[in-house]
Amino acid sequence: PDPPEDSILDAMVSGSAAVRGELSLRLRHVRECLGVWHRGDAQGALQAAVRCGDDGAVCDVLSCVTRAPQSLTLDSFVVLLPRLAKLLASSNQDHAVASMHAIQVLVRTFSDLIRRTLSGPHPPGVDITAEERRSKCRHIHAELRAACAEGGGWGACGGG
Repeated sequence: PDPPEDSILDAMVSGSAAVRGELSLRLRHVRECLGVWHRGDAQGALQAAVRCGDDGAVCDVLSCVTRAPQSLTLDSFVVLLPRLAKLLASSNQDHAVASMHAIQVLVRTFSDLIRRTLSGPHPPGVDITAEERRSKCRHIHAELRAACAEGGGWGACGGG
């Protein structure tokens, strides 16, 4: 026997309410990030996206950020990389693809800087800024290799 029409409609409506709630929450998170972005704080917008805990909102913000890579810094890369690694290993294909695309953009944007920083000579004396940059580059390089190894291989992340 077929289930009554009322029970089918009730199931559809309750499922719709759950999806609507999820999308409303995502919209709120994305609007918060956008507000920070519009104040000129790209780093803060990325931090807000990572902190919100909503993978879908993170992917939505990433799709905007990857269109404007000139607003990114090494610090952006450091903030994003742990979340990108999580998304890359996600069972949600959209999240994994968004992460892979963001990693490719970040690698294209920063690979020369990272390569030069890690392979360049250490100048004599104390250069705090250069040491901080070198430390960030080492961290990014190690984390990126680990994330890409877990997420389908280094080549999947734009490396060679």
